Amino acid sequence: MWYTALLIGLTGSLHCAGMCSPLLMAVTNLTPAVALNRVLYNGGRILTYGLLGAAAGSAGSLFPVARYQNIISIAFGIILILAAVLRIDHFNVPVLMKVATAITAWIKSKFAFFLTRKSSPAIFLMGMLNGFLPCGMTLLALGYCMMLNGPVDGFNFMVLFGAGTLPVMIGLAPMILLAIKKSNLSIQKATTSLMILSGVILIARTFIHAGIEAGQHHGEMIDIVLCR
Repeated sequence: MWYTALLIGLTGSLHCAGMCSPLLMAVTNLTPAVALNRVLYNGGRILTYGLLGAAAGSAGSLFPVARYQNIISIAFGIILILAAVLRIDHFNVPVLMKVATAITAWIKSKFAFFLTRKSSPAIFLMGMLNGFLPCGMTLLALGYCMMLNGPVDGFNFMVLFGAGTLPVMIGLAPMILLAIKKSNLSIQKATTSLMILSGVILIARTFIHAGIEAGQHHGEMIDIVLCR
């Protein structure tokens, strides 16, 4: 489960590198303390992810979502694979798109406000705001958190999701893009491959866990029969 969070985070960060990295570069070039600014910015961003994951985990525990965990996990895997193969950048759902546009506009206005402050608390708060930016991979990860065992697991999953985005968000995007180019891949192909891999893992782990549980139940049944 945890390696899935890291992989989805890395995939999402590559997919959204054009949107998120410029924000980070603008923030971290405000003062000479670039390293500290990046720690503050990403710390705030990952904290937001964790809090959202805790909220999603709590919401999931209120509903019988766990009962359908295998089906939902397979569905998420299929969505990832289809989105990668069909090169779907976003789903155009009218109501959701209006909400996402409104949220993005509000966050951008707050960014403009905090950028004038040029202080450590302002940079941390900008990082927290970045965590609320609408993103398909983030929403997918939050949806997965609803299948976990409560807020703690949801928080941990999303913190690891955030950790998976760090290579791009700490300024390593040019190096990653160069490595992808030297591998005779485009950023599109690399992202597509990671999305497919994430989808395959989500589907495969469902069958692996189902097989383990079936084996355990089978073993228990044999023990009962032998005792009799």
